[in-house]
Amino acid sequence: MSALRPLGMGDQIARRLRVEIIKGVIPPGTHLAEDGLATRFDVSRGPVRDALRHLEAEGLLENRRKRLYTRAIGMTDIEELYAVREALEALAIRLAIANASSKDWERVQGIVDTMAEAAERGDDERFGAADLEFHTSFYVNSRNRRLLQAWRPYEHIFSILLEMSDTNDIASAVADHQSFLDVVRTGDADAAVRRLHLHLTLAKGNVRDALGSSAEGSSSESAPA
Repeated sequence: MSALRPLGMGDQIARRLRVEIIKGVIPPGTHLAEDGLATRFDVSRGPVRDALRHLEAEGLLENRRKRLYTRAIGMTDIEELYAVREALEALAIRLAIANASSKDWERVQGIVDTMAEAAERGDDERFGAADLEFHTSFYVNSRNRRLLQAWRPYEHIFSILLEMSDTNDIASAVADHQSFLDVVRTGDADAAVRRLHLHLTLAKGNVRDALGSSAEGSSSESAPA
């Protein structure tokens, strides 16, 4: 495997491992050793150590007697993750409606426009990045630094879950986000939070379906915990 770029190496390693753990490429209960990963990615142990620390904080690894093992993302985890996200994002939306300027919302509209462009080109990677940026914009526009910091640890996991939950009909997904933004821009916070609930309920269902399909396609020995 080729070496990763020096800049942000720990983040890149974390990203690679995060995808493999969530999608089940690395089976649950696998011991991740610094030496082995350093060899795999052709780096020193420092970036690997940083990556493992992030993944442990995200709940994707568990420490057993100072050895780190992968944890499966099961249905209970999905329910917990989306419950926390809805609580955080509902508050972010309410604060953003109270604090954001018209220019702030125009920037969010630009994100939706980027999603539309990506959909037209069939650029799934760009679409996914813009999708995540759309939701993060609520935290940014909330003007609450601590709320944004509370979202950051979950942002990485949800970037992977978004990839799993995005529909093949991304044109419809663009329309859904535009409709969502239109409700937010009315200034009706209660209506916007209700719209958020619908949006996240559908996304959660898609993730559960994707995880279920992954489980069915794996061997019985690697069933999710």
